[in-house]
Order: sequence, then structure tokens, then C-alpha cells
Amino acid sequence: MFFHERLLLFWGVGLTLSLVTGGCSTTISRRAATPRATTVSIPSRSRTIEIGRASWYGAEHHGKITASGEAYNQYDLTAAHPSLPLGSRAVVTNLDNGKTVEVRINDRGPFVDGRVIDISRGAAQTIGLVKPGIARVRVKTIASHNSVGARSRRSRRQRSLTKRGCDSCESQW
Repeated sequence: MFFHERLLLFWGVGLTLSLVTGGCSTTISRRAATPRATTVSIPSRSRTIEIGRASWYGAEHHGKITASGEAYNQYDLTAAHPSLPLGSRAVVTNLDNGKTVEVRINDRGPFVDGRVIDISRGAAQTIGLVKPGIARVRVKTIASHNSVGARSRRSRRQRSLTKRGCDSCESQW
């Protein structure tokens, strides 16, 4: 009987180890390939160029707080980008008609696969994007050394004053 118990214990340990190490193996993803935006980084000028699809957002988000802490104004020249620093600037060019607009990144998005940027209604009107809703664009960042940090600090300061109930302080900013 002692022999059978040891054999069973040995078999159990071997099975446990095989399950544990088998769980560490890699798996191959079977997700369908979705078209991704093309990103080209140009380190000499610290600019990034992306080519992809853009959309716009307007009235349904008007007045809501953005990722930067400011209220969204659909008529401002602003945009939502997934990774550019908040407060940075970019030039968006509609590749269908060649029109361009400079926007300030103040929010995160877009949350739809295949899109590189969501721009405000005001920016969309400037480049002729309102009627089609979606267009192929080029997004080129503008190197800005001090403006990004200053805008981030300002919005944090604005939020802290608002939280403390100093609504009159907002008019200074």
C-alpha cells in the first residue's frame, strides 16, 4: 500500500507541474487585423506625423469636463488624441481638400478603431469635415517647449481653486 501512495503522490506532483508550466506558454492571438494609423516619428524636430481617419465631436459633449480639466467648447479649435501630451498643439490637414487647422490637445480619444484624432466642431468647420463627418487626415505635432507644462499647471491650479469653491478665481485664468 505504501508504494501505491507514493506513486499517486508522484503522479499528482507531475500533473500539477505540467499544468503550471503549460499555463505559461504563449498563445497566438486570432484577432482580425484592423487598419492602423501610420505614425512616423521625426526626432530631429521632435515632431510626429500620423496619417489616418479623423472625426469630430460637438453638442453632445459641449460643457463636459475634458481630460485636461477644462470644460469642452465645441467652437474652440481643440482635439482629442490618445497619446499626445495634453496642452500640446498639432496641425490637422484634411487630405481630401488640403485645408489645415491648428488644434490644441485637451482631451483623450478617439475611442473608435482606425481613427487617429477627434477634433472639435469649430476645427471640423475650418477644414471642411462637418458634413462628411469622417475624413482622411495628416496630424503633425508642433514642437512646443514651454506651453505644454504651463497649460498643465494652469489647469491643475484651476481645478484646485474650483474644488475649494473659489469660482470667482476662475475669471483670472
